[in-house]
Amino acid sequence: MTLNLFGSRRLLLAGASLGWLWVAAGGIALVLLLVLYREERRLVSRRTGLGLLGLRLTAAAVLVLALFEPIASRSYRETTKGRVIVAVDVSESMTTADPDRPGTDRQRLAKTLRMSPGESVENLSRREIARRLLTAKGAAIDQIERIHGVEAFAFARESAPATLAALAETLKQPGKPDDPATSTTDWQPVLAGALRESDAPVLGIVLLTDGRQNAPGDSTATVDRLAARGIPIYPILIGSTIAPRDAAVASVRAPEGVYKGDVASIEATLKLDGYAGREVAVTLERPGAAPLRRQVRAPDETASVARPVVSFSVPMTESGTVPLTIAISPLEGDVRPDNDRRTVSVQVSDDKAAVLLVDGEARWEFRYLRNALARDPQVKVEAIVFHQPEATGVSTQTTYGTTLPPRPEPGSAPDLTDPLGGFDAIVLGDVDPADLRPDTWARLESYVSERGGTLILSPGPRFWPSLASHETARKLLPVLAPRPVAIDPGQSSPGSSSLPPGAAVLPTLPASADSAAWPMLQFGSDPEQSRLLWAGLPRLPWALAGKPKPGATTLALAGDEATAVIAAQAYGLGKVLWIGTDGTWRWRYRVGDAYHHRFWGQTVRWAASGKLAAGNAFVRFGPVRPRVADGEPVRLQARIAEGILGAGPDLLIAARVFKAGTTANPQATGDAVAVVPLRPVPGQPRAYEGDAPTLPLGRYVIRLDVPQLTEALHLNDGGTSAQALLEVVTHATSERVELAVDRAPATRLAVATGGRVLADFEADSLPPLLRSRTRPTVRTEETPLWDHPAALLLFFAIVTCEWVVRKRVGLP
Repeated sequence: MTLNLFGSRRLLLAGASLGWLWVAAGGIALVLLLVLYREERRLVSRRTGLGLLGLRLTAAAVLVLALFEPIASRSYRETTKGRVIVAVDVSESMTTADPDRPGTDRQRLAKTLRMSPGESVENLSRREIARRLLTAKGAAIDQIERIHGVEAFAFARESAPATLAALAETLKQPGKPDDPATSTTDWQPVLAGALRESDAPVLGIVLLTDGRQNAPGDSTATVDRLAARGIPIYPILIGSTIAPRDAAVASVRAPEGVYKGDVASIEATLKLDGYAGREVAVTLERPGAAPLRRQVRAPDETASVARPVVSFSVPMTESGTVPLTIAISPLEGDVRPDNDRRTVSVQVSDDKAAVLLVDGEARWEFRYLRNALARDPQVKVEAIVFHQPEATGVSTQTTYGTTLPPRPEPGSAPDLTDPLGGFDAIVLGDVDPADLRPDTWARLESYVSERGGTLILSPGPRFWPSLASHETARKLLPVLAPRPVAIDPGQSSPGSSSLPPGAAVLPTLPASADSAAWPMLQFGSDPEQSRLLWAGLPRLPWALAGKPKPGATTLALAGDEATAVIAAQAYGLGKVLWIGTDGTWRWRYRVGDAYHHRFWGQTVRWAASGKLAAGNAFVRFGPVRPRVADGEPVRLQARIAEGILGAGPDLLIAARVFKAGTTANPQATGDAVAVVPLRPVPGQPRAYEGDAPTLPLGRYVIRLDVPQLTEALHLNDGGTSAQALLEVVTHATSERVELAVDRAPATRLAVATGGRVLADFEADSLPPLLRSRTRPTVRTEETPLWDHPAALLLFFAIVTCEWVVRKRVGLP
């Protein structure tokens, strides 16, 4: 119930729903008080009796009124001033200076910053320019703060609220090197924050940034909502669109894992802005060996290739996680010497790739492939040939095995698994279906999908139709309906008319694909050189190609046909590679192992990739990736060899993570920073894995803890094989590499929301662009009276007065 009093004041009776009860209680109290008054009139005077009655009626009225729960309400109008969000970029790129600004821009900036005539803007970092824009008296931000409300933020990878004074103090301090919080620029949280409901309307968003938005994600939806609400964005670009003189290692491409004794190919892309035509020295630093050196000539500014690539071939002689650092020798005038180095880690395994070759007979493709892999010290090869070559001399022994290793009978031994799981790759050639047991294809499917192995299909002209006739084989194939490629009789091999005509096999990958993920295609130092080498290979007189399945990757085409002759696909935990020819041995013509073994050697290494670097013949363990960016999950794995009793699903196994020492001596220091329980991997017997918690930047040592099997696994033998290395590094972004101000992202924000992009020397033109807006707001104040202390004091005061008067006249 609401009772209007006067003006905007009202009295609300919250307990009016039981009003009849409180009125009845008040009536009963009135009757009782009148009866009491008549009885007391015999003992006191009329004046005293009426006084006592009045006090008692007042106390009863206060009590009854409190039962109605009265609330005093007052409404009034208030005008709220609009606010401007000022957000400052504090990422790593803002520590850059821009000494190459045009002279007119430098003069205008000095005037905007209210600098004295003796000061120079050439060596001011972008952080310092932003600080001066915030603090200069009479400058743009100072004018905005006088007229409007200001809400300030600092942003890099994340955004944080602040005051303008606190922001200025933060910008005054030098940025922390290698701080992961500043390795990314993301203004999305600031934009999203402007959409939060508030009494003060947002007049606009002012971004003081160099425009280098490099965080993942798309802010289009947020920008559209800002535009719909009429909130413009005004980016003030700090810095120059002219790239400063800077030499940097832009990126490094290296294999994550190789075998001990392999030669790892390392490629670094260099950025050499401002050093056109200069000879630049580049070194690759490696532990325990002399650095490798290269000389690179910086391209001219008009060159089509703006960023040179330098390659190193690094022999990997030690197992474990090997850090490799690419460094550019110091150059004069380099504004960012902190981006002249970049380190990658390569996981070197002292194990060998186990390969099983299965073929119907010892055809030429089989013989050359087996011989090439047998000569590879990092490959352990076994062969099964169902129809043996004819014996020579008096020996009756077969040259190769004649049957696949049998699968254990169910229930014979609970810890035994299919022996096919001991191979990293199985190459299935031209095999007669009659030579395969009924369960062979089921075993191969289990080997790929559950064990995580790699099946390489290399069919021949005799029995290739059987691949399309078997249901399981069709599921494993990366291509649909393979058919022989039509051969043009006039297509002879380049450089030799004596070779039979055939189809040219040329690698092809979509532009979005990472060429480093397919090392078997890399015959040269760059994709174009590799393509030229592939085009010069002898033609294949027989090739089998098909349409790639959805999700499969086409690696090579035969001739002009759009069907894949080489393709790959993931299948369960493993992968399947289709090589639709039996003629790769022809690539040896006049060059020997140069391309044939490079193709197959890299194929086998690709098939066996992901092997764990630490451990011994009984157990392998360590991180799946030896080098991860901060914030990324760290997956740890352990795999126990066959024949170790007790390695079942109930085994207690954990990985202990320690902080590592120096690079030269990476032994664990202190207590474990994390203990990661490892769980059995479904479908992979004797494989265990777990995820470590997020780790801060640094290097770590991982040791395996298996209390039940420490002796059996020889984990107490010590040495480097008893521990794996992990490095957590700053997330790789373009913060330190792309140093020129990027106007395009800021322009998109401004155009979409009706704002405007301003250079830092144009900041004084910002205040007139911000339209002043106010919002009238009706506010209501409510004060509960029934439980207010004053009401309680009033009631007790009345009762006390009644008691005093009663005692003074002698009433009980």
